[in-house]
Amino acid sequence: MTSQLNLNALRVFVQVAESGSFTAAAQALDLPTSNVSRYVAQLERQIGQRLLERSSRQLRLTSVGQGLFDTVQPWWGALKQAEQDLLDQRTRLSGRLRICIPSEVGPFLLAGVLADFAAQHPELELHCQTNLEGPGVLAQDFDLALLMCRGALPDSSLVVQELCSFDCQVVAAPALIQQYGMPTSLEELEHLPCITTDTALDGQAWQFVLPDGRFQILNVPSRFRVNSGLLAGAGAVKGLGFAMLAQQGCENHISQGRLVPVLLPLPPAPLRLVLAYTHRRHLSNSARALIEYLKAQTDICTLPGLREQ
Repeated sequence: MTSQLNLNALRVFVQVAESGSFTAAAQALDLPTSNVSRYVAQLERQIGQRLLERSSRQLRLTSVGQGLFDTVQPWWGALKQAEQDLLDQRTRLSGRLRICIPSEVGPFLLAGVLADFAAQHPELELHCQTNLEGPGVLAQDFDLALLMCRGALPDSSLVVQELCSFDCQVVAAPALIQQYGMPTSLEELEHLPCITTDTALDGQAWQFVLPDGRFQILNVPSRFRVNSGLLAGAGAVKGLGFAMLAQQGCENHISQGRLVPVLLPLPPAPLRLVLAYTHRRHLSNSARALIEYLKAQTDICTLPGLREQ
């Protein structure tokens, strides 16, 4: 007998003995049946004894084959268990994961999703804070930030992945339209009272989408500066200024006549919900798992709670 047995051949032999046929073993190992037969024949040549009695009806271990199986099978089972244990350690999430989500819309969109993720990983300590500071929040030692932004983020040190987006609409109260007239160009908005953001959206100016996909920035005068889409919508209804709102957040006001859409030559840039982290930060397995989990949630931006103004 050859002194060193082929480990692959031993693995195949154990599977054949457990499965009771070459075909079933081939399926379990994802190998061609001919390869399975070849491995068993190789092992028999090395040992110099027949290990299996083959017939048209059944496959039976010889006494030598039974002895080999009884010796090798526990060892092979322990090896497979060790392999599974290592895999479980790689996939089992633990430790602390610190994330930040937008303070107003974040709980509407993400509360259930984040709770489900935490429930699936009981050894993970998930810290979730709400914030409206924009990309700068990543300087506070967060692993990930979920941000609402309009247009492109100016910070090139960030890795950004979009989860979903919301179409936007410039709107105004009928009384405001009656007072100032209906603007038909972006330039007119530069001379009209508008509702803008403070630290929300990182205080970004209004942006519109050019035909080539780039963004045109429009600095509008601010009559009412807020950190909340709900506040912006309420201010628009009261006639405090023209507002750029997510369509999901203002469609009820439009349908009931409290707000009027302003049709302009360029469409407003959509609001985007993005995942962001710095190039410098090493992503943990937990952070990567959360990113993939969030990217798989295709209905994040269609939750009805956003329409409840």
